[in-house]
Amino acid sequence: MRTRTRTNEPGGEIGRLADRYWEFLLERDPLLRVRQGLPVETLPGASPVESEERARFAEGVLGRVRALGGAASSGVDADTAAFLAGLAEQELRSHRCYWLTPAATTYRLFPLSQYVDAVLCPFRFAARPDIERYLSLLHELARVVGSIAGKAAEQAGRGFRVPVPALAGARATVAGLRASVARRVEVGDDRLGGLGRADRGLLGDGVHRLVEVELAPAFDGLLAVLDDPAHLGEAPRAVGWAQYEGGEEAYREFVRTHSGGDTPPERLHELGREQCRELAERMREVRTALGFPGPEAEFHERLRTEPRLYARTPEEVEARYRGYLDRLAPLLPRWFAVLPAAPYGLARLDPGLEAGMTFGYYEQPTPDVPVGRYRYNGADLDRRSLLGAASLIHHELAPGHHFHLARQAENRALPQLRREVAEFGAFNEGWAEYAAGLGWEMGLYDDPWDAYGRLAQERFTAQRLVVDTGLNLGTMDLEQARDFMRANSTEADGQIASDLLRYATDLPGQALSYRAGYLEFTRLRAEAEACTGVGFDVRAFHEAVLGGGGLPFPALRERVGRELGGSHSSWKSDNRCTY
Repeated sequence: MRTRTRTNEPGGEIGRLADRYWEFLLERDPLLRVRQGLPVETLPGASPVESEERARFAEGVLGRVRALGGAASSGVDADTAAFLAGLAEQELRSHRCYWLTPAATTYRLFPLSQYVDAVLCPFRFAARPDIERYLSLLHELARVVGSIAGKAAEQAGRGFRVPVPALAGARATVAGLRASVARRVEVGDDRLGGLGRADRGLLGDGVHRLVEVELAPAFDGLLAVLDDPAHLGEAPRAVGWAQYEGGEEAYREFVRTHSGGDTPPERLHELGREQCRELAERMREVRTALGFPGPEAEFHERLRTEPRLYARTPEEVEARYRGYLDRLAPLLPRWFAVLPAAPYGLARLDPGLEAGMTFGYYEQPTPDVPVGRYRYNGADLDRRSLLGAASLIHHELAPGHHFHLARQAENRALPQLRREVAEFGAFNEGWAEYAAGLGWEMGLYDDPWDAYGRLAQERFTAQRLVVDTGLNLGTMDLEQARDFMRANSTEADGQIASDLLRYATDLPGQALSYRAGYLEFTRLRAEAEACTGVGFDVRAFHEAVLGGGGLPFPALRERVGRELGGSHSSWKSDNRCTY
């Protein structure tokens, strides 16, 4: 099915390119289709053919944007041109790193769960064609799993294998998905309202056959790749990308995508160490104010038994978050000229998902649920500290992700591509961290426990600059990274071990987006204050940032300078993001 949409910039080449890119993504991304209320017919796989197709399209868009040059000089068109170029460049970097991007690790397999959750589990049946479409989607899911197995096998032949420290987790993830997917694609009676007895039998038999003949064997094929004696025997004992042929170059590409700029990973590493030292000193000052001048490690042991940091029920967790949001609400008009039209709120995660998630996540408003919500984790409360609850809710909900994503989706001046797609991770996470940091100015961290929690969160994101780059450039091994993370976070050893494997075997560079993005936003604000002097208006600055939706940082700097009246030279608009 092909759905055409038109931008609010009629007749413009840039607008037409944005429409084309939106249609291209909408045809291939099932989660985008679900959000638009469109039927899903196919699922994206991991094959080199699909990667090549996306890269060819991106190359064509990028070439056209560059050919237009400065023709797109108006505000929205200039921003859209930069958005298109940034999106296409990220796609091309992804394609260049295709064979050095994992296929069968824990986080890389997460989309399989999303497809089941968003596409298959909500599927409703009214007539026989629905049966055919559902069975076709199960066939598609088996094809996707097979494409992952095919990529992993080809990568092993090229010398790129899941490292030994991550193998057990990868295998457990695949085995868990095999069992859960087979169970969850079965269709309960509550979804069969439009089907008669014969059609229900046809559906049940079809699902059973596809699970047995296609889906389970596809997962078994993926397990066979991971269990291959040659794979096990030749899998590296070390972690990080520098150990692979071409790995360091690939890692630098990942860093460009996830940090949003050209700052070398070596500089990010040193910057992270500097930030950790500064934040450690600020944390020491807060500990002293709390009446604990002793060693940090002893204080952190105390935190594990401090009653005020733990809730007894999910309702208490929600009440804690709600209290922070209630304090924030009357302050917002002093800091934001425009607020999202969609309200925001809280809801617990599905308890069945809580065991596999460390925290929770922000859920964007939809036509069915027109509220932006933080879905919090209400399980294992005796081990789930609320030390960073204030910082967390201001990052995830208000004025963090909700103020960015809801405002962006509501902005009808933007092409639909820019309203719906949020692919610039350093903007997304950087804004949320900057927004949480506004709590210092707004008086939201006046309580020393909340202040300590915020500082601990800042240092946690700062230490990621150190360990992600150190592990992947080969200047730190797992033990050194573990020691540094223990010294610069309040996380338990199990979570530290999981995080380090995420950085060095699964999603290299992604963890940089939080602190690197935050630093870019704080630098941009400092430039705005310097350029506008005593006339600086923080509300105008925030509107300049949020009013155009997510953008690559060079384009964001251009936009803020344009909106606030600064000159190109004063805003350092040299298409480089440096620190």
